[in-house]
Amino acid sequence: MRKMVLAASMAALVTLFGVMRCATTADRPGAADEHQKFLDVQKGGGELFRVLFLSDKYVVRQMWGEDSIKRSEDPGGDTYMRNELKRHDKFNEVRESVMSVWLYPDSGSLMKIRPREPTFLFEIDKILLEDLQRWSFKFPRKYVSPTKFEVRYRVVLRKTLSDQEIMKDLQENLKEKSAY
Repeated sequence: MRKMVLAASMAALVTLFGVMRCATTADRPGAADEHQKFLDVQKGGGELFRVLFLSDKYVVRQMWGEDSIKRSEDPGGDTYMRNELKRHDKFNEVRESVMSVWLYPDSGSLMKIRPREPTFLFEIDKILLEDLQRWSFKFPRKYVSPTKFEVRYRVVLRKTLSDQEIMKDLQENLKEKSAY
């Protein structure tokens, strides 16, 4: 059993090392322009918020409905979520995700959140769900509207450690897991 865990762990390390060698839009010179275009898209439709999410930047842009709904500011929560994402800055990748959000019509609190377009990175999708669960809203007109909308995320992961540091960190994590 222990040999199977070790073999699976080594296969995961080799796969991750191969992924780390790939470069995507995160390290290209025009990436900042792409991020700005993402935030400056035309208003309308069911997409109410856009979020640019990096380990050192968290920007929320409301696309429409400013007179009926506003996201409550939460700088401490934004910082916490950036720190959570920082743990995954082991390779360069840019992914987008769309989450559907339903609110209770009487209180305006979250009823349910469903990923409509996941990033297909399990750990990142989990962070996005956790991020939305902490959101709260204000309603200037004193009634809840809209009760259903979408939030589009652009998640940017950037490789900040050397390959040796990443491999050492992964080996330590595997040793901790195999000790159980």
